[in-house]
Amino acid sequence: MPASDTHRSASPSIPPATQTPTLAATSTPSATQTPRKPINRRPTNTSLTGLLETTQKTQVTHHAGEALQETNPFTEEELIGCWNAFAATIEKKVHLKNTMINCQPVLKEEFLFEVVVHNPGQQEELLNHNASILQALRTQLKNGKIQLKIRIDEANEKRLAYTSAEKFELLNEINPLLSKLKDEFNLMFD
Repeated sequence: MPASDTHRSASPSIPPATQTPTLAATSTPSATQTPRKPINRRPTNTSLTGLLETTQKTQVTHHAGEALQETNPFTEEELIGCWNAFAATIEKKVHLKNTMINCQPVLKEEFLFEVVVHNPGQQEELLNHNASILQALRTQLKNGKIQLKIRIDEANEKRLAYTSAEKFELLNEINPLLSKLKDEFNLMFD
């Protein structure tokens, strides 16, 4: 075999960096291609009950989406009723349940209500469960635009003591001799 024949069968001697890449079929559309619409296929169910179940599932998801977009007006009494009903369903989160029972919502604007809490712990508890509370209220009141504002009451007339130090300070205001006893017995707080 002549040397020229072997040279023809070998790959070209163009360096790899200068070779033009070949276009392969890709799944991502280019800027010039128009995106394809998904194909709506008939359900493959051959029974009427299977077809009915598929139709009902589609309707349920469609109605659930509509419920969040509704903007039905509601009163403060309806809001408080739904708030208390949700609080009654809470079993394991005692702090959240007590906060919801003790701190009732007040309707401020059309779809905005405010809850005034007594301390940062209650505020944090409501903020942590904000999504589930709002979801329940939006569903029950059929209003997807409900918003919750949480505020700590700075001028809390009924000053509540939650920690050991707060309880001691409150009792010390009533009877200043407690601080003397604390110092005398070298008492510490948890």
